[in-house]
Amino acid sequence: MATHQQQTRGQAARQSPPPPAPQRKPRGPVPVPAAKGPQQRQPGSEPAGPKPTARNVDPAGGLFGRLRVRGTRRRLRKLPASAARDRQPFDLGGMHWLPQLSGALEPALVLHAGHGGPPELLAVAEIATSVLRGADTRDLAARLGECLNTPPAAGTVRRIQLLYQVPGPAGRTRAYAVLSLAYHPALIGRAAKLCQGERGLALVATKAAQNVFAQLSRDDATGGRLGPLVPLDRAAVTGLLGSLLLPGRGPLPGPRHAETPWQPEEVDARAPRGCAVTGGSGPRAATWWHATGWVKQWPRTLGGAIDLAAPAAFLPSGVTGAASIVVGPAGREGEISAAGFVTVSARDANELELARVGAHAAAESGGAVLEFCDRRHHVAIGRTLPLAQGLR
Repeated sequence: MATHQQQTRGQAARQSPPPPAPQRKPRGPVPVPAAKGPQQRQPGSEPAGPKPTARNVDPAGGLFGRLRVRGTRRRLRKLPASAARDRQPFDLGGMHWLPQLSGALEPALVLHAGHGGPPELLAVAEIATSVLRGADTRDLAARLGECLNTPPAAGTVRRIQLLYQVPGPAGRTRAYAVLSLAYHPALIGRAAKLCQGERGLALVATKAAQNVFAQLSRDDATGGRLGPLVPLDRAAVTGLLGSLLLPGRGPLPGPRHAETPWQPEEVDARAPRGCAVTGGSGPRAATWWHATGWVKQWPRTLGGAIDLAAPAAFLPSGVTGAASIVVGPAGREGEISAAGFVTVSARDANELELARVGAHAAAESGGAVLEFCDRRHHVAIGRTLPLAQGLR
C-alpha cells in the first residue's frame, strides 16, 4: 500500500507543465533575417564604385599566340641577313626600312646590317647648328654620356653621332643627331610579343628613339642642349644620304622634303687620297670627289676635357663637307669613347686637294691633328653608307 508521500510524487509526475504564454504579434512588417549566402540587390541599390572592366587578352597567350610569337621572332632574327642583301636606297647594300608609323614625330627607322658588322637600328633627327658652332656647346660630353648610360624603354643605345654638314655657299648649314640602337634578342622578343611582322619592331624601336631624343632636347644643368629635335621621315633621311654623296643640289632638303635625290651610279676609290662618286645621267650627270680624315689628336677645353664640338670648325670657309662626332660607351662604367671625322668634298681632284690642305690648317690652328685616310679606308667608305665612318 503506497504511502501518502509516494502518492504525492506520482501526481506531480503526471501533471504536464503549463503551456508557454503566447507571444504578442508585433505591429508592422515582420523583419526578415539577413541570409548568409549572396542575394540579388534591388535595382539602383548598387554601391558606388568602379565598374568591372573586361579582362585584357594577352595576344601572346594560348597555343596560337605562342606559335605567332615564335614565327615572328624567327623572322626578325633572319631580317639582318636579308637586309645585308638589300640594295636600296643607293645600291650600296646593308640597309632596310622598317614600316613607317603614322605620326608627325615618329622617326624613320633603318636597319643597318652591312659589311659584317653587328646589326643596328638607326634614327635621325635634325638639331640646332648652335650645338656644334655656337653658345650651346657647353659640356656636350656630359649630355651625351647621360643618354648613353641611361637605357631607354627598350633597346640599348650603342652610339650617338652628331653630323654637321656644310653644303657650301649655295646651301644652308644643317646639323643632325643619328641614334644607333643595338639589335639584340631582348628587343626582338619584346617586338614579337607586341605585333606580328616588322610592325612590332618599329613600335618598340620608335618608343626607344623618342625617349632618347626627348632626353637630348631637355634643357637643364646636365649639359649641352641639342633641341628642339625634329625627327626625319624616310624621304628626308634619303635626301640627307643623297646630299652627303652628291652635295651639288643647292639647298639641302628639309625634314619633310620628298624629292628623290640623285642616285650614284659609280664609285671610284682608286685615288690615293680620296674617292669619286658619279651620279645622274645626261645633263644632270655630276661627279663629286670626297676625302675623309679622322681626328688623331683632340683639342682640350679649359677644364681639360676633349672638345667634342671642335671638328665642326675644321671645315674651311667656302668648302663643302661634313664633320661627324661619334660617342659610344667605353669599357669602364660611366665613361664614353669619342671619334671624330671630317669629310671635304669638291668638284675635281685639284679642288679636293686645296680643301684637304685647308682642313689640315684649320685643325692645327685649333690645337688638333687631322689625318686623312688612305686608299684602303676610302674603298671601305665608298662601298658602304655615307654615315658608315660614324657607325663602325
